[in-house]
Amino acid sequence: MPKDFTLQFYSRTHTGKIKRNNEDYLRIHQNGLLAAIADGMGGTDFGEIASQIAVDASVEYLASADPAKLLNKPAGELGNAVKYANEAIIAIQQNEEQYRTMGSTLTCLLMVNNQLHFSWVGDSRIYIVRPAQNNIQMLTRDHTLDRNKIDATLAPDLYRRAPSILTQKVGSILLIQPDTDCFELQIGDIILACTDGLTDRIEDELLLEYAIKFVDNLEGYADKLLDRALDCGGQDNISLILAQVSN
Repeated sequence: MPKDFTLQFYSRTHTGKIKRNNEDYLRIHQNGLLAAIADGMGGTDFGEIASQIAVDASVEYLASADPAKLLNKPAGELGNAVKYANEAIIAIQQNEEQYRTMGSTLTCLLMVNNQLHFSWVGDSRIYIVRPAQNNIQMLTRDHTLDRNKIDATLAPDLYRRAPSILTQKVGSILLIQPDTDCFELQIGDIILACTDGLTDRIEDELLLEYAIKFVDNLEGYADKLLDRALDCGGQDNISLILAQVSN
């Protein structure tokens, strides 16, 4: 990022009120320009393993990548990091029968100059919040079944569950196609990356409302989001990464 830009990070992760284990995992790399978040699946304990492998493998790939490639082709390298994480999980699945069904969402973020680059599979989202402009924008698109393509009268249960059924995940022997994109950052922008344990409980409008209320207190914003998700039931694990662009 430009020398007059800085990023301030905060993160939260919580098991929630229902589940015994926290199958979410997140990591912010020490240079503060790279982060990843994942929501694991596959049964007791195995989801925890999948999400940690996914995040660690993608971060390690990007941290050891050629700096020139990261600078000139960040989208390609982010997509490669997600594929690398997929291969890392598959390698374990092939050696251990008990891990065959485990998998994870994965969302990676990389700041290059004044742009946020990102890649993902699954439904762990990225938002940009601009409190001064009273605006919130979801940058990712959930890789879940499209209700518009399902006949609710013929398949009512599938129609109901469609938003929670993933069409892509890391840990799949099927060819995955990570989506990649970028966004031009401005001073004051708040980056929010989170698992569905947060977004299933809190609507976008409330994400924005809390950002405006805590615009000068990012840590307070993180705490408020977690508390609200728990107050709304906390049925799933809840994890989030916040970063604010400042000078």
